[in-house]
Amino acid sequence: MKGLITICSECCTPTTLRNITMTFERHGITAAMSGIPAMVCPQCGQEYVPGEIAGDVIDTGSRTIDATEALLKRTDHHCGELFPNRTGLPPERLELALASEGR
Repeated sequence: MKGLITICSECCTPTTLRNITMTFERHGITAAMSGIPAMVCPQCGQEYVPGEIAGDVIDTGSRTIDATEALLKRTDHHCGELFPNRTGLPPERLELALASEGR
């Protein structure tokens, strides 16, 4: 792949191709995406994601958080209508897991 970082800019060790997990957090919502190809330094752990891949992953993570935030707002609104006297409920947790096995 053109433009790969093959030498770590932090410690000058040759990097290796590995799959990594990228995590995004905004407004208390966390999105994690695994299986992202990156060049990784085996010495210091520095990760280098190719530009086009990084852009796509960041865009997808951002859209996922936006959609989750909208879903939580709608769900909270509907719960308020269905259960007007709800008090003392513990904080809610919404999890979304997507998997792609091979292609």
